[in-house]
Amino acid sequence: MMSQRPKVAVPKPQDYAEERLRSTAKKATEFAQGLCSSCGLDITGNSQRVEIAIPSSVNRANFTLKYDSEGVAKLHAECWTATLKAIDLRDSRRRLVKTSRKSSSTTSALQQDINHGTVQKKFGNTERSLLKEVADNAEFYDSMVTVGQEAIRIARLIKSAKHCIAFTGAGISTAAGIGDYRGKSGKWTSNDLQTFINESVMKEKGHEETPTTSVQDEEEDGVEYENLRPTYTHEALKKLLDLGLLKYVISQNGDGLHKLSGIPSESISELHGNVFEEKCEKCEARYLRSFYTCDDISGEYYEELEDYGRSDIKLPRYAKRCKQCKTSHRTGRRCEKCRSFLMDTIINFGDDLEWDILEKAEENAEKTDLIISLGTTMAVTPANYLITYNEKAGLVICNRQKTDFDYLCKRKTRAGVPTGARVNIDCDILMKFIMSLLLKDEELQQWEGDREQRMKTYDSQRLVTNLSTGSTAPKEKLLTENKSNKKEINSKVAASSHGSVTNKGASKGDENLRRSKRLKTM
Repeated sequence: MMSQRPKVAVPKPQDYAEERLRSTAKKATEFAQGLCSSCGLDITGNSQRVEIAIPSSVNRANFTLKYDSEGVAKLHAECWTATLKAIDLRDSRRRLVKTSRKSSSTTSALQQDINHGTVQKKFGNTERSLLKEVADNAEFYDSMVTVGQEAIRIARLIKSAKHCIAFTGAGISTAAGIGDYRGKSGKWTSNDLQTFINESVMKEKGHEETPTTSVQDEEEDGVEYENLRPTYTHEALKKLLDLGLLKYVISQNGDGLHKLSGIPSESISELHGNVFEEKCEKCEARYLRSFYTCDDISGEYYEELEDYGRSDIKLPRYAKRCKQCKTSHRTGRRCEKCRSFLMDTIINFGDDLEWDILEKAEENAEKTDLIISLGTTMAVTPANYLITYNEKAGLVICNRQKTDFDYLCKRKTRAGVPTGARVNIDCDILMKFIMSLLLKDEELQQWEGDREQRMKTYDSQRLVTNLSTGSTAPKEKLLTENKSNKKEINSKVAASSHGSVTNKGASKGDENLRRSKRLKTM
C-alpha cells in the first residue's frame, strides 16, 4: 500500500501580503531618520522617536539640544524621557514614552550612552522653560516595525467590520500643504509659544540666554485653497468607500479635499463646513464651487472691529454680521433659485453645527462597530463626542500627538482580543501599509498608477489661481434645490454641546476662527 504524500499547507494570498509588508517595514528600519538632538547617534527606522519645535527666531547658540534651522529637535524616545526628567517636569509621567519590546532593538551601548549622557546634561533657564512649554505638543513616531504590525491588525479589523467609519482632522491634509493647529509647529502651538516667550522669557532679567523673536507677516508663505489636492489618505478613504469596506466619513476639515477626491455628499458629514460650498440663507439650496467662497473682506472688517473698535476696510453693502461668530457669512453671490443671498458653510467658533449634517454623523456613529480616527487630537467639541457615541465600537487612532481618547484603543473583547489600535506616524504612511494589505498586487498597482489621471480630474474641478494661464472655472454644481427641513434631534449629547463649536486648547487670539484664503504652512 502506497503511503500518502503529506499535505503541504498553501499560504493564503493574505499571508503573502502580510509577509511582504513585514519585509517592507523591516527594510525601512535600515534608513536613518537623522541624528538624535541629544545623544548625537543615528535615529533609524527601527527606533521610536520624538520631535519638538521652538520658534526658529529664538537664539539657540547656548542651548544643550541641537536644533535644525527650523527650530526642530529629533530625539530617541529614551532621550526624550531622560530630557523630561532632567528638566524636572513634575507631570512628566504622562509624557514619558513606553518603548515597545517588539520593535526595540537598541543596543546596550546605545542605552548606556543615552542613560549616562542625557540625564547628566544641564539645561539653561531659557531652554528649560521652552522645553516645559513645548512638551505637551511633542510629536511621537513609532518604529516602522511597529507600524507594520499595527497595520496588519488594522487591516483585519477593517475587513471584519460591518460598519466602519472614518473620523478625520487637519493631520490628513498636512501632506497637501496645509499647516495643522496643534502639531509641534501648528498655528495654535506657535501662537501660544510666542505669547509665552513675549510674556515670560523676554521680560525676565538675568537669563544667561536672551531669545530674540520676530513676528512674521500673517500672510507670508501661504497656500491657496484652489491649489490643494487630495493626499494618499484622502484617496485611500475614497477607495475603501468604493470597495464597501468603509461606510461613511465624518470630517472636521473645511478644505474640501474629501469631496474633491470623489466622496459624494451622502457619504460624508463635513461638520465644520467646506470653503468650496455655499448655501442659500433662505431656501438652503447648496452649490459646490470650483473656487474659494468665503468673503475675507467682510471677515477682516469685523475682526478689526472686534479687536480694535474700528476698521479702515470698506464694508461691502451685502455684509451681515452673524450674531454667534461676530463675522459675516454672506459671500456676495445670490441663489439661482430664489435670488436670496448665499452664505459660506464654514462653522466658526461660536456657530452652531448644521443639524442635518450632524444628524447623519450621529446616525453612523451610533451603528458603527469600528472608527478609524486619522490626523486629529479630537479636542474640538461637539465633534469629538462622536468618538464615544457607541461604547462597543473599536477605535483606531493614527496621530502623532497624544489624545484624550488613546485609552479607548486598548479595549478588548471578552476573549481578550483587541478591538482597536493606536499608531503614532504620518497618516499617509499607515494608509499605504493598510492599502497594500487590502488590495491585490495588480489592483494596488493599477490604483496607485492612476493617480496622475486623477490629478487631472482634480485640476478640472478647481479654478486655476494663476490667471495668466487663461483657465476658466468649470461649471458650478447645484447640490440641492429643495429647502431642507430643520428638525430636532434625539441626541445623546447635552444641549450645551450642540449650542456652539468650542475648542479646548485654542489660543486666546483664536476664539473666533479666523478665515483666510491663504493658509499658513506651518
